[in-house]
Amino acid sequence: MKAYHDIPKDPWFQSWKHSLQFVSNTTDFFDNQLLKHGQIFRCQLFGYEYVRTKDADITAKLYKNSQDLVSTANGWAPVFEGVFPNGLLLKDGKHHLVHRRIMQQAFNKKAMLVYFDCIKKWADDVADDLKSKQNVDFFKYIKDKTLDLSLTMFLGISSKDELGQGVAKSFVAMVASTVAIVRKPMFNNCYHRGIKARAHLMGVFLELVKQRRNNPGDDLISFLCTATDEENQAYSDEQIVDHIIFTMMAAHDTTASSLSSFMVQITEHSQWQQTLHQEALQFRDPNYEQLNAMSVAEHVYKETLRVMPPIVTVPRVLNTPTDMFGFSIPAGTRTGVYIYGAHHDPKYWTNPHIFDPKRFERGEDKNHAFCYIPFGGGVHKCIGMHLGLMEAKLVIQAIFSKLEVERVDPQAQIKYAKVPIWHPKGKFELRFKSVS
Repeated sequence: MKAYHDIPKDPWFQSWKHSLQFVSNTTDFFDNQLLKHGQIFRCQLFGYEYVRTKDADITAKLYKNSQDLVSTANGWAPVFEGVFPNGLLLKDGKHHLVHRRIMQQAFNKKAMLVYFDCIKKWADDVADDLKSKQNVDFFKYIKDKTLDLSLTMFLGISSKDELGQGVAKSFVAMVASTVAIVRKPMFNNCYHRGIKARAHLMGVFLELVKQRRNNPGDDLISFLCTATDEENQAYSDEQIVDHIIFTMMAAHDTTASSLSSFMVQITEHSQWQQTLHQEALQFRDPNYEQLNAMSVAEHVYKETLRVMPPIVTVPRVLNTPTDMFGFSIPAGTRTGVYIYGAHHDPKYWTNPHIFDPKRFERGEDKNHAFCYIPFGGGVHKCIGMHLGLMEAKLVIQAIFSKLEVERVDPQAQIKYAKVPIWHPKGKFELRFKSVS
């Protein structure tokens, strides 16, 4: 077994720039490190040393987490601690399983049918709104719209009133603080604004929980107020608030990212718009049971998530020693899963840098159990995966049953930020027109 210190890494006069390179272009940073050092390397990110690889078998080991090999909570702590603590990703082992079983009640079929009706109305409204506009900066637009949906579907409040506007403003500040380089709250810096925003949301949401316990509605917060596991365990008010804050962040930001990326791909590969239109006409007024039949929307959306995953990489910390490529890795080592790398590995994907939704008809995503992981894997796999897919399918159906889309400036090069989520750095202007 080779020693840990033999794992290759950049010299100190290069590694001090790793955090800046990671934030500037995450995929270029990891890809360049893999090209330079081989299949495993060490790097310095935000004051910590990490051991990284894109190998699917090691990804499987980390996600399966046999005998609690890794800690998800300790992995995410540097990112979420102080701002988004106590969500499911910040829990491990039995504690995580107890909380997940309770939360699962808010994603059962009864709840999903309620969400379906809410999303369907929202999607139709989005399509009608886009039809009435000239040019749309789409990422900004859909980010606002998905936050509106989250406020309604999760909290039963509107972004049009003062309460909803305050919640929306606080969420923006909290998400921005997750990639703050300075991780100390001082002088109203980015991280400090995130901490203050969380305090504001705690007060607002605790009051909402009290109201919903007395008078439940058709929203996520109400389902969590009444949810129990098989042992009749339930959440406290504070636990509900923690889960709501984290779930709203995870849901609306990632969906905004993926729908924006979907439009990038569908305007680059416009031949798919006609196919989507034809399928959308088959489901002019879709019901919940028809979602699985929307195969074109599903495959184009899944290919978007493969090429441009909303979350590029996720962190873990080893609880116990292990080995990677013959190197001895001690407990306490920081590591992680490189989702983008897994999605572009030529061992599992044909022409991985080509946009090809038909690869899902061919079953390429089944070439390895962990080569396609936009929603993670193992016990921490995204609990809202089916909700996210439902939201995407319904808004795709609503838009492409009526509209076609083009870029305002087809020649403009789109630059991306890839942390905390993948999104255009500048304007991404689209023009929607009625289908002729």
